[in-house]
Amino acid sequence: MRFVLNTHVENMGSQVCIHDLQARLSDAGFEASLNDFDDYSRYDVAVFMAVDHEMEKARRQNSDIKIVLGDPKQSSRSVAEAARKADLLLVSSVEQRESFLRFNRNILIHYMFPTMRAIDRSHSDRDPLVIGYHGNKVHLEAMCQHVTPALNALGRARSCRFLAMYNVAGLGKASVGLPDPALIPTEHVQWSWDSYFSKLATVDIGIAPNLLPIAEKVDTLRTAEVAGLNVNYEPFDFLTRFKGSSNPGRLYVFARLGIPVVADFTPSSVEVVQDGESGFLAGSPVGWFEALSRLAEDPDLRQRCAENLRKRVDALYDAQIAKFVDACQARPKGQPVDFGDSSFETELAAYVSPAVPSASLFRRLGRRLGIGDIAR
Repeated sequence: MRFVLNTHVENMGSQVCIHDLQARLSDAGFEASLNDFDDYSRYDVAVFMAVDHEMEKARRQNSDIKIVLGDPKQSSRSVAEAARKADLLLVSSVEQRESFLRFNRNILIHYMFPTMRAIDRSHSDRDPLVIGYHGNKVHLEAMCQHVTPALNALGRARSCRFLAMYNVAGLGKASVGLPDPALIPTEHVQWSWDSYFSKLATVDIGIAPNLLPIAEKVDTLRTAEVAGLNVNYEPFDFLTRFKGSSNPGRLYVFARLGIPVVADFTPSSVEVVQDGESGFLAGSPVGWFEALSRLAEDPDLRQRCAENLRKRVDALYDAQIAKFVDACQARPKGQPVDFGDSSFETELAAYVSPAVPSASLFRRLGRRLGIGDIAR
């Protein structure tokens, strides 16, 4: 098979789905060209980012070419339409797959694990202990209800520092969601590839928050009950909210740097982290405090969890190319089944309507994520 992988976008998604994938296909012995925008007739498969594709041009030049779209997001009607027309979607998690099955049944989970060298780490007692985060600024603010109180409690029990690596220059310093500086001082680090090894590699425990805050949880549980069902609703039921694009990508970086993690118990985190063996899973302040405390108090536990996490994510990474090639050769599935529930267009319209109080917030989050105005 001959592959062409094209993009004008430079972000983590294109790094994994285009640049890294092209290099890995070439290393596996396939003909894989990077950024050949002129002649699609030479190739069997064209891989684009979902927000940056030349699907129509490629099919005009080669009616038999298979179109693969990487890392689609439900950010606009045009991306949704492209997802419907593609031959294969590369998504980053079981959550993202679930989000896009209503558009296209031909989906492969291709974890957003950037190719990076591993560092061997020997954990020991440290004072102060360094807790580290890397990723989007959104998750720093979103951890205010559950992770932040746990960090503050840990800071009362022992000396700690917090290192937050994100796009400080482009987005400004985070202020919401950070631990109390009187308990745990925060170091804001500009994201870069070099910073992974010069800064993030020095932390003792990594955190991967994914849950989104929910106001008035007990009231929301009550109003969300479906009348006429005897399903033993209780005020103690779990209620969680997380993005459809949630993925385990941040766990991979910690694993390669030899750092144990605590992660929110979203589906893809549960898929990667075996609780107590390759890290810890949590979803409440008390759960996060318990997990952080156990790792903080036991360097041997940190060492074991970090080593087990690396084994798990390396195995997932190593299997990706064979699965991708198989997916490109697979017989296409039919159209998605319409179950009559709310459509993408209906959901999008609800968020961009001026009558909805959360619309402005959603647009701000869209800009912060770098996807622009979702109404387009």
